[in-house]
Amino acid sequence: MSLAIAASSCGGGGGSASAADNQFLLSVHAAAPDIGSYRTDTALVRIGHAACDGFSSHASYEQLADQLALREGSDPLPSEDLGAVITSAVQTFCPQFEDQVS
Repeated sequence: MSLAIAASSCGGGGGSASAADNQFLLSVHAAAPDIGSYRTDTALVRIGHAACDGFSSHASYEQLADQLALREGSDPLPSEDLGAVITSAVQTFCPQFEDQVS
């Protein structure tokens, strides 16, 4: 199964952050305090929206994590930090997928 995971038009673009983006970033930084040394807030928001896009495409948590890690290339987020991004994204951007992360 091939998953196309890309940041979509659901946010994460340029300009000022939305209230949802800010809530997501607060959650990510609380769960993974070191994440700022790996990715900018803009990149984190893009990854968060890509996580929701993956779940919308019927990816399992494992498939999604693998695809997001591959998307990051030679410098992927540590797995604990990626887990924090995925969980925070679901809690903030796409709560209909909470059963995927619990």
